[in-house]
Amino acid sequence: MRNLAILFFSLVLCACTQAGQTAHPSLLLTSEGVKQIRAHKGKLPVFDASLDKLMQDADAAVVREICLPAPKDGGGGYSHEMHKLNYYDMYNMGIAWQLSGDEKYAQKVRDILLAYVDFYPSLDFHPLGLSGNPGRIFWQTLNESVFLVHTAVAYDCVYDFLSAEDRALIEKEFFYPYTDFIMTGLPHNRANTQMFNNLNNWATWACAGVGMIGIAMGDDSLVQKALYGSDLKGEGGFLKQMDVLFSPDGYFTEGAYYLRYAIWPFVTFAQCLDVYKPDLNIFQYRDGILLKAVDALLQMAYEGEFMHFNDALEKGYSAQELISAVDIAYNANPADKSLLSVVQDYQHKVLVSDAGFAVAKGIAAGEAEPLKLHSMWLRDGGDGSEGAFCIMRPASDKLNSAVTFKATSHGLSHGHFDKLTFAYYDAGNEIVTDYGAARFLNIEAKYNGHYTHENESWAKSSIAHNTLVVDGKNMFGGKWRESQKYHPTVLWHSFEEGLQCVAAREENAYDGVSFTRYLVYASVPFLEYPLIMDILKAESAGKHQYDYPIHYNGHMISLSVPYERALTSMSTLGNSNGYQHIWTEAKAHGSEGSTSYTWLTGYRMYTVSTATTAATELFLCRGGASDPDFNLRNEPMYIIREKNAGNHVFASCLETHGKYDLQVEQSANLVHSCKGVTVLSDDENGITVQYDFIGSHSVTLTVSPSEKATVNYN
Repeated sequence: MRNLAILFFSLVLCACTQAGQTAHPSLLLTSEGVKQIRAHKGKLPVFDASLDKLMQDADAAVVREICLPAPKDGGGGYSHEMHKLNYYDMYNMGIAWQLSGDEKYAQKVRDILLAYVDFYPSLDFHPLGLSGNPGRIFWQTLNESVFLVHTAVAYDCVYDFLSAEDRALIEKEFFYPYTDFIMTGLPHNRANTQMFNNLNNWATWACAGVGMIGIAMGDDSLVQKALYGSDLKGEGGFLKQMDVLFSPDGYFTEGAYYLRYAIWPFVTFAQCLDVYKPDLNIFQYRDGILLKAVDALLQMAYEGEFMHFNDALEKGYSAQELISAVDIAYNANPADKSLLSVVQDYQHKVLVSDAGFAVAKGIAAGEAEPLKLHSMWLRDGGDGSEGAFCIMRPASDKLNSAVTFKATSHGLSHGHFDKLTFAYYDAGNEIVTDYGAARFLNIEAKYNGHYTHENESWAKSSIAHNTLVVDGKNMFGGKWRESQKYHPTVLWHSFEEGLQCVAAREENAYDGVSFTRYLVYASVPFLEYPLIMDILKAESAGKHQYDYPIHYNGHMISLSVPYERALTSMSTLGNSNGYQHIWTEAKAHGSEGSTSYTWLTGYRMYTVSTATTAATELFLCRGGASDPDFNLRNEPMYIIREKNAGNHVFASCLETHGKYDLQVEQSANLVHSCKGVTVLSDDENGITVQYDFIGSHSVTLTVSPSEKATVNYN
């Protein structure tokens, strides 16, 4: 009876395929691309090296015993990694079959797919129970979608090798139940419907997987659901995601780290659509939004590593997602020769695909041009009205520094409670830091590779960021859905050479308190390096405790006032909202006028000088308290506290100075130049602050909500 059903399904499949006119391969490889690649073998070094590596992996896969363990583990666990290996093996062997013609690769892909035909139907939801959207093979549906994206490429490559009966069996018993699960869940629990039609990176992967296997199978109805949502109404699906998740500047609402992850399915599915539906002009959609997104992602990096904000780990240009993004973006827009330099300087490999072949040809022809990083204003929100992320860089590449200012929307569930935070990168180091995420990705021993509990209690907390903290509480009460309703008001920005500045206001993060931040990055005639001037004004009719934290990477050198060091025991700075994770290492009070704190990072000194009074409290602290499983990094921080304040101006400057060369045992300018910070005026006309330096020099900064900063040097 089953054979009759398969025979009937085969006839239907043949009819659908003829109607859809799907040629194979037609996803990341095309038949013409295969011909060109074969003809140029041995002539394109970067492509040849990438192909050699893929063939090595395919050869290892051919002799590997097929293993489909019962689902049990989270990321990094045995069952997770084996099924992950299976889709990589199929992907590599499918491409190896196309480029070598050796049937052993296609035969092994067939064998693995048939093994899943027998394995998949019996699976219920994954037993781990860590995800609100559990998968069947993997612990979360997201990984099911990633599996399908890779397996679709493999199936596309071996499609013509398989018999019609094999295809019918694989599609009826595996791919159609698989896509139905991703779109709707299991018959006894249809919880996945919302996930597939949602607007986030999970849904992007889901739509890409369903759409790509639809193309491979010649089933246009699946492609339509991927494009317009499972109900075809257009409120979900790939195109709606492109409308909503990117701002007009290409900024992705979840930030750089998750744009790194989401760009993979976005450009991969787009590449497939460009072949399957060329009239859709997918790379021109929304004024080329995907190409803008790739550029924005490359700009949101320092020395090839993505800037750390929201949930972020240490990844950069060399990540596998960026290899796909850069290659496919170049293939879609070969006029952008700077993409070739990203491959040359950071990646040293390409996709074994039509797009990777195009990149390799461009590099071999000597067409690469330097990637130019520059100051950038990236609006947030689908229409660009939900704040912005700012990057300020010096005009000279020799200075190798960058200042970031985050005035965006929350960033969905991966966002942090850090409105108007800033960070600073210099001389190859992250100086004023953002913690990023508390996660040990795919290390099973650390909470199954998932985000640790401390990601919520510390990494997302307001005190873990370089922004204002009121009454020791998290912004928006630590409720991200509430935070997502609001965004800061951007007042102005300017990227004039020598004087770059930005201002934004936040009125909703704390009940009864609003705050405005003015950040200025200026080339000062009498200083060796640009000066960062920061004015943060809190306003309230009531009295509050205001904390101004500076998280930094380096070693404490000096504090300009006496301090009391905890020598034998330490206490936490508080009991909740992130404060429970802070060890208090030393306490002090500010001086009348200003207080300066200096640390060493690499071979340079950094000093933050702040207007203070004798009532100002100062804390030298370190993270890692209330952390029983050693999940947190023990990083230093400097916290300035004002108590019983209504309206208050935190006026500071961050000075880069000095050189310390341990190899030759020489140093210079180790003492900071700033000798005083004074708030001269604070009224309806704006705020004026004077920064005094040695040699009778001074910088006078005036800011207001309505006009960009003005600076006078003396």
